[in-house]
Amino acid sequence: MIDNLRALALFVKTVELGSFRECARHFHLSPSVVSHQISDLERRHGVPLLYRTTRKLSLTKEGHNVFDQAQIMVEAAHHALNHLSDGSEIPSGHLVLTMPAGLIQNPSMKRIAHFCSIYPQVTLDIRFTDERVDLIEHGLDLALRVGKMDDSTLKSRKIGQIERKLVCSKTYYHRHPTPAHADDLSNWDWIKMKMMPPYRQLIAPDGTAHKVYSQSQIEVDNVQAMYELTCHGLGLSTPPVDLLDHALKNGDLIEVLPDWGVSSMPVYVVWPQNGLRRRLTSLMLDILTA
Repeated sequence: MIDNLRALALFVKTVELGSFRECARHFHLSPSVVSHQISDLERRHGVPLLYRTTRKLSLTKEGHNVFDQAQIMVEAAHHALNHLSDGSEIPSGHLVLTMPAGLIQNPSMKRIAHFCSIYPQVTLDIRFTDERVDLIEHGLDLALRVGKMDDSTLKSRKIGQIERKLVCSKTYYHRHPTPAHADDLSNWDWIKMKMMPPYRQLIAPDGTAHKVYSQSQIEVDNVQAMYELTCHGLGLSTPPVDLLDHALKNGDLIEVLPDWGVSSMPVYVVWPQNGLRRRLTSLMLDILTA
């Protein structure tokens, strides 16, 4: 019985992380031990749980059924252990999260700093990338994401929004007739963010929304890069207002159509569906959503 429970726990984590190697790393074991435990489980019960190829693992039909039930078992065990330790143990351990570089000056950073100050025995690994990486595949506990949430396999909660302004350099601005309406920008170049749609939604003074489809010579995957290229006179962009104060004050950038607004972008914290079984994930979520 004990051997079966251990093997089931390894099986669940292998499926969640996508490989024997990642599961082994999580439990500080060797990949051969993990593979052997799961193979023994299959042999003892005469049921194949995983299809194994050189590139990836996938669940058999029986594996799907076992995984659903085994995951509930593992989560229940985690909840029970967390209940035992909640009142008696100082939180400790390792937490991994990812967030866009554009949120470095966002209030969420203050919340993360607060988390570190009240839980000094927790080590934090923050990976700044504007790419939406797979949380399960990369073994991440939480992510902060900006914009529309498309992945229904993740849990999410809105924690704020990013306000933006439409800007360009003085040099680029004076190459064109002074715009009076969003439609006047149709022939202007934009610095495009890779993960954004090919248009910007601008809000007129009367509150009506107008989509301006962009033409782009340059596409980037980082907000800071978009901002810098805009300062160098390569086109329009809509950076977060947190980045713009200095550039607007010293004249490096000009706000275009200042009577118009740029639609704000929601900020979400997301986590795997079974992520809250980890006490540290729950504690970080409490801080981020306070």
